[in-house]
Amino acid sequence: MDVRENILEKATELYTQFGIRAVTMDDIAKELGISKKTIYQYYKDKSDLVNTITKYHLETETQRFCGLTEEGKNGVHELVLLSACLRDSIRDTKMNLLYELQKFYPKAWKMYEEFKGNVMKESIMSVIERGKKEGLFRPNIDAELIAIMRIEQVQTFLLGNLVPRDKYTLEEIQMQLFDHFMHGLFTIEGHQLFNQYTTNSKNNEEQN
Repeated sequence: MDVRENILEKATELYTQFGIRAVTMDDIAKELGISKKTIYQYYKDKSDLVNTITKYHLETETQRFCGLTEEGKNGVHELVLLSACLRDSIRDTKMNLLYELQKFYPKAWKMYEEFKGNVMKESIMSVIERGKKEGLFRPNIDAELIAIMRIEQVQTFLLGNLVPRDKYTLEEIQMQLFDHFMHGLFTIEGHQLFNQYTTNSKNNEEQN
């Protein structure tokens, strides 16, 4: 791993643990045992570093989302995979980091908004259209409208303070919302398939 990658890795670790604003370039240099001047040879300022970290993170997330269509046996199965992908993504998300991007780092926030409006939206629209064609999702559903609604619902609970965080984890909130979202899509056949996948998943977890 070269110096540039070392800086990215350590900065990501510190930002995740303490928050972006709380970590200075001096802190990163000290942790790496290098001078702050060395960091500036690779990144012109803190915003440049934050933007680069955000770009790399979203590229990784894009790869995760884009591989789901090939893995999914049908629309319901793909939706189950999408649910797991979203759950993992949410589990790894720190709300304070999103808030800091939104408030202090407009370029990084724009990248996140574009990812949300393109990759996430297109993934949800694609699986809905697939499920409709297969007769597993209700035919009158507007895929784009539902996708936008779902994404904004996720973000509202990520950045808002609508429920007591001492009572519910972020993952619990999102899984309840996603369960409600999924059941609003299915036809009878879709429900049957979903119950089948859910039962198989629970059995696999118990065996492991």
